[in-house]
Amino acid sequence: MFTVGEFARLGQVSKRLLRYYDEINLFRPDQTDPATGYRYYSAAQMAQLNRILALKELGLSLDQIRRLLADNISVDEMQGMLLLKKAEIERQMQAEMQRIRKIESRLLAVHSAESASPLNVVIKRIPAQPVLSTRTIVESFDAGLEIFRQIRTALPDRSRYGLCYCICHSDDLAEQDMDLELGCLLEMPGHSGLALRGGLHLRLGELPAVASMATIVVQGALETIHTGYAEIGRWAENNHYRLAGVPREVSLQLPTAADGRDLITEIQFPVEPLHRD
Repeated sequence: MFTVGEFARLGQVSKRLLRYYDEINLFRPDQTDPATGYRYYSAAQMAQLNRILALKELGLSLDQIRRLLADNISVDEMQGMLLLKKAEIERQMQAEMQRIRKIESRLLAVHSAESASPLNVVIKRIPAQPVLSTRTIVESFDAGLEIFRQIRTALPDRSRYGLCYCICHSDDLAEQDMDLELGCLLEMPGHSGLALRGGLHLRLGELPAVASMATIVVQGALETIHTGYAEIGRWAENNHYRLAGVPREVSLQLPTAADGRDLITEIQFPVEPLHRD
């Protein structure tokens, strides 16, 4: 048998915590000396203490823990709860890392604007392009990237297909519930539609020709793509152009890194001179 102090040291908890759990009748000592009132714990109780501590770390309240202990929750059930908690924490960490990358890219855009660095914008004439595409509402840009991957996997003969592209048809750009057109350019004619998972279908269509397309290449995760749009805006103002349509994003390289840092995107924004001859 172990005293409160000894058991606290073995369990790596405080004596105050053991006394509190005893007071609320959550975790009682194995024996109490009636003459002295000293409390003693057995080694077999360590498993129950670890159950309580694990459930507490999973974010459960003491009342919830009490009910689960009364139901004699198994280790397998706790392992399942742990996996759910782990997935939740990983999602939170990913979201926080995305926030950090977005903040970093915003600061980089500020620095670029204040340093008056050269603008890497190129004007192109884009011909009409046959495409296979689908249009759907996606919950996030990451969900859009997953559809890109599905498209590339579903296409039977890679030599017939060009780069993937995305057009956001939402009036107000948001990070959720976006109206996106996703597809790939066709290098060779004569292709029919194709079914994808989730009820989506690739349909044959055409992107119209654009006489003047302001373009810029951006490397980095989706959180950084706004830097390219900002440069196009600065270029248009400096060179007396106005925006004249819906932009396209062409993926020169789809990401393989988990954080998307190796994504390479060409932004294409229709423009026209403010004053035509």
